Amino acid sequence: MEPVTQFTAELSFHFREHGADRQQRFVFGENLHRRVPMKMDGVDGLNTVGMWTEAAQGFQKHDSTTVRCVVLAPELFVDVVKPGVKFELWDGGFFACGKVIELIEAGWRKL
Repeated sequence: MEPVTQFTAELSFHFREHGADRQQRFVFGENLHRRVPMKMDGVDGLNTVGMWTEAAQGFQKHDSTTVRCVVLAPELFVDVVKPGVKFELWDGGFFACGKVIELIEAGWRKL
């Protein structure tokens, strides 16, 4: 079951820190969910974000998509997440940049 979304974001895949020896593809499988470390402007360090998409699919360099997001440490993000805030996704190197599109207030009510 998917938790209540905290924000939506636009992702753009670049794989700039993944060399030619690494697969330059990011896949959402049949469960439509991925969890990866994220570095968001205004928040120190890497923190995990859960992302959901509408369909199982893979992305390559120059692809983009919109995802629904939930952070695992919301207390670090509650004062930072707002439309326009930028972040990067990391997996042994930064591979995608993102931008918050919409804040979903219902996802933050428990704080």
